[in-house]
Amino acid sequence: MNKVNYEYIRTPDALLDAVEKLKQFEVLGVDVEFDRDRYAYGFTLCLIQVFGGEKCWLFDPFSLKDLKHLFELFEDASIIKVMHAPSEDLQLLRSLGCKPKTIFDTERSARILGYGAFSLLNLLQNIIGVELNKAMQKSDWTQSPLSPKQLEYAAEDVAWLPELRERLIDQAKEKQVLAWIEEENQHWDVYQPEAKPNGQLYNKDDAKKLPDFQLYVYNSLLQVRDKYAEELNKPGYQVVDKHLLMDIVFHPEILDEWHQKKGLHPRVRNQGFAEELKSALEKSSGEAEDKKLLKYKPSSRVSFEERERLKKEKELLKEQAETEWKELRDFICDKLGEDALAYIFPEKTLLALSAGEIQIEDIPFAYRKQLLLSQKAN
Repeated sequence: MNKVNYEYIRTPDALLDAVEKLKQFEVLGVDVEFDRDRYAYGFTLCLIQVFGGEKCWLFDPFSLKDLKHLFELFEDASIIKVMHAPSEDLQLLRSLGCKPKTIFDTERSARILGYGAFSLLNLLQNIIGVELNKAMQKSDWTQSPLSPKQLEYAAEDVAWLPELRERLIDQAKEKQVLAWIEEENQHWDVYQPEAKPNGQLYNKDDAKKLPDFQLYVYNSLLQVRDKYAEELNKPGYQVVDKHLLMDIVFHPEILDEWHQKKGLHPRVRNQGFAEELKSALEKSSGEAEDKKLLKYKPSSRVSFEERERLKKEKELLKEQAETEWKELRDFICDKLGEDALAYIFPEKTLLALSAGEIQIEDIPFAYRKQLLLSQKAN
């Protein structure tokens, strides 16, 4: 492991002193360690790492409580914050009232430059020659204080970000795509994470498996589990496995032998909890009936002839798209490579454009629109 000079910040006075020192830097490396239903309930901020100059400051939110001054530093648009794939970090920070400005995302920048392997581990190894040790990545970050090994890992994970940014900018200038990278990074200033509707606890995979009726009932059981998970500060899977709840939707009789089930938290291994699930099951089933939700997914079976027709139609559309956008594809591939093309203009996007399902104005980012319009003009 590459030793990085760091300071563990756990008092308000130390935080104020650290923030004052960090204000002097024009570029900071920033990372966040969090727990998302792995060791504790919900989406938990566990550590904030900020690297400036030759030192990393590690802020412990469990001890500090009030992070206002640090958040103000993140919101200072005059200071560049270098992060890697920051969507979840920013989602968590925004939920806490912090709206960081002037983000440089090393992952997004690397993808524009044509890197197919764009994890931080790969980028640092391939561009700077630094090898990160990720052994502590999935350790329990909800503890306070953290172990020396965790702190060393956290400091190293952020220390190379400013230098990585410099290398990527040099490459972008050489390939004349710095404006593209700057435009995409500006997106993070107004980033709004996709949020589930209030009360929805199931995920997209669950929705694919269940018809609307059963999905509605299943969600009501998840809500019961969620209440207990929050009380216990445990991730839901440590209270009741979701697959057991899904089985209950189709086999309510499971609840009659609840105390015999394995994998239950002691707090819910009782008939009282089973009765709570049974009540939610009955109530939500009645509501689903009133809403006239479908109990069976519509059949997706198609005839062999129809499948062949759709296959041929897709092949023809693909040929059309390859011809229509050949000049653009060749330009991006020659300039940046096939991995950059796959990121900037995914095949499904070009297919949708050729089919008229979307228009150029629907494409994100001005530089991408301009590239498409230039191709059209030719």
